[in-house]
Amino acid sequence: MCVSVFPRFLQFLYSCHVKLNIDNTLPVLILADKYNVTDLRNVCISFACSFIIPKLQLKDVFHVWFQYATKCNNVRLTNSCVRAMAEKMDDIIGSVEWEDEWVNMDNQQLIEFLRCSDLCVKDEFQLWNAMLKWLLCPQFPARAAEKIPELAEIVEHIRFPMMTAEQLCAVESSEVAQKYKDIFQKHFLQAYKYHALPLTSRATVKEFIGPCFLLRNYTDLRWDKRFVIQPFSVYPKCSEVVCKFSTRASTFPQQTWDWDLKCHPKGFSSTSEEFRCILYSNLILDQPRPIEYLLSVVGKDEILHSVSGRKNFSKTRYTADTEMDKKVSVAELCQPNSPLLVEDCLILQITLKPVE
Repeated sequence: MCVSVFPRFLQFLYSCHVKLNIDNTLPVLILADKYNVTDLRNVCISFACSFIIPKLQLKDVFHVWFQYATKCNNVRLTNSCVRAMAEKMDDIIGSVEWEDEWVNMDNQQLIEFLRCSDLCVKDEFQLWNAMLKWLLCPQFPARAAEKIPELAEIVEHIRFPMMTAEQLCAVESSEVAQKYKDIFQKHFLQAYKYHALPLTSRATVKEFIGPCFLLRNYTDLRWDKRFVIQPFSVYPKCSEVVCKFSTRASTFPQQTWDWDLKCHPKGFSSTSEEFRCILYSNLILDQPRPIEYLLSVVGKDEILHSVSGRKNFSKTRYTADTEMDKKVSVAELCQPNSPLLVEDCLILQITLKPVE
């Protein structure tokens, strides 16, 4: 496949110029990798990530670009492929159409999916069951026949604290968890500890900042939500970003509570350059809502800053200033290559909990 594009490859070596399209980018990239032409490799990857992968059918992304990216250990290209498939993750792990692709992945390809926070799935328990489908696939009996070293690494990327207590009990009683108790025990203890503590305590526990405490894009009705404000650089000063979300209610039968998280990522007003996040109950309340909240700014692999508090929402007091400005400043967010941003995205996650 590289023979026909070799003239283009040579042209780049002599002129630093190349014309790329959907058909020739991959073979040109293969040549750039083979001969270690770094500039051409970067051009091909940038073009693929921006103009090819987002427009392809997901099967083509998986079978062509994802396979090449993972075999060559190209992190940027792999991440772009996983993000392209992340919105349809429910279909990928739950449909018969994708079953062969899912169970035939190698363990490192599975991990690339499990480490991604952009996955759109019902909940973490669904992802656990998908991992079990891969692990216990009859076509690959060696995966579960003995205590393979890869299993411990795979389990590290399952976010057990994001499961409910009932789901954790189901996982704990599963055949795999019973068979390899030494692998799972630390994860269960950490998850139960996380659930046992009030939100105001979670914010101060240093062990609760790692990847397993980052929310994914869960679609089930929960007490928490993840927000991505992007691209951060284009927002003007004093702009307001409204993140609407719904949570479970503490009432029975089960209902929903609707909320707004209003953010001012580049200053609250012309005279104030504070980064503010304000939580609103966007309905007129018949009954008070006493809740705890935990709001965090998160990076790619960890929670960076958290604030927590308690608030009794009512008809007359339906807002709560989260005081995130005491932890994060506009100057920090706007500095070049800010450590608080992930590829020019500001990522927030919020958890609410009723107070009795």
